[in-house]
Amino acid sequence: MSPAHPGALGAEAVRRTPAEVDDRWLTDVLVGQELLAPGARVASVVATPLGTGQMADTVRFTLAYQPAGSGPASVVGKFASPDEQSLATGRIMRAYEVEVRFYAEVAPRVDSRLPRLLFAALDPVEAWFTLLLEDLDDAAPGDEIRGCDPTVAAAALGQLAGLHAPCWEDPDLAAREWIDRSSPEGDEFLAAVVTGVFPGFLERYRDRLAPEHVGLLVDFVPRIRTWMARPRGPRTVVHADFRLDNLLFTPDRPEPVVVDFQTVNWGCAAYDLAYFVGGCLEPGVRREAGDHLVAGYHAELVARGVGDYPLEDLRSDYRRESFGGLLMAVGASMMVKQTERGDRMFLTSVSRHAQQALDLGALADLGGD
Repeated sequence: MSPAHPGALGAEAVRRTPAEVDDRWLTDVLVGQELLAPGARVASVVATPLGTGQMADTVRFTLAYQPAGSGPASVVGKFASPDEQSLATGRIMRAYEVEVRFYAEVAPRVDSRLPRLLFAALDPVEAWFTLLLEDLDDAAPGDEIRGCDPTVAAAALGQLAGLHAPCWEDPDLAAREWIDRSSPEGDEFLAAVVTGVFPGFLERYRDRLAPEHVGLLVDFVPRIRTWMARPRGPRTVVHADFRLDNLLFTPDRPEPVVVDFQTVNWGCAAYDLAYFVGGCLEPGVRREAGDHLVAGYHAELVARGVGDYPLEDLRSDYRRESFGGLLMAVGASMMVKQTERGDRMFLTSVSRHAQQALDLGALADLGGD
């Protein structure tokens, strides 16, 4: 099979690091994608680190051609992290496999703005992978720490509906083991991991969190298993890390481009909704605009053909799923390499999601006050 084929290929096609991407290989890929005329070639490649991801390394490849100007000025590559802790986490969580297979198998059917896939390869044993995507070089990533206003949030949630609706309760997708990775054993493993790292999380971050947020965490963590056994809403392909840092905003359109699909799974649509609204809006903004944003997302689902899911059911699911951001932030903060920005991001996420759960009275669903 040609290395230029965009579908998920095997271990022999993987480029493990940016250093393994050269002009000859890129020439083959771009010709195969009809982005470079036969006879033209990539003459030189310059790699520059891109973004702030902690689980994987993202690189912009700036390209020169013979003859000049024959193809795109740059493309983006994504590779497994060289950091041993992050690499081990990516393998254990199957993050690299999930992202490659999402682009190859699911992306063609969704109605969200996504970067064009140019090449995808995965080593299914060692979990090394290569993704090559179009470079939206005029795009700027969102910033979860800074947050966003309701207009930006509404545009983002429209793209979320574009991911969820085409996959809604689809039995074919639900049957794919790499998407539906849920199991009692998996839930127990996740609960044990978060419970196990929680004392270390408190030791590291307690003094930087509001007392009421620490109190909520102390009440919630022992109830993680109860939360996991909660009634769940309708299922679809969920992003599971849908936040501003994983959205790219271009000057030509208000709708962002969605990226970073390492956590995709088969789950409750309201998880993504609560995760974004709770984590990406300052609490005051969320309190004022949250109900309108939830209703707007619901209207987008209905417009895309989703029926039999009343708005009040979505609101109830949204309240229960508000703990998802806390679970993600506590676990992830202790499982990837620690950085200054990472600490700020995790603390922001924990604070906002804890306040969201408090404002919604979500602990009452778990038998709390």
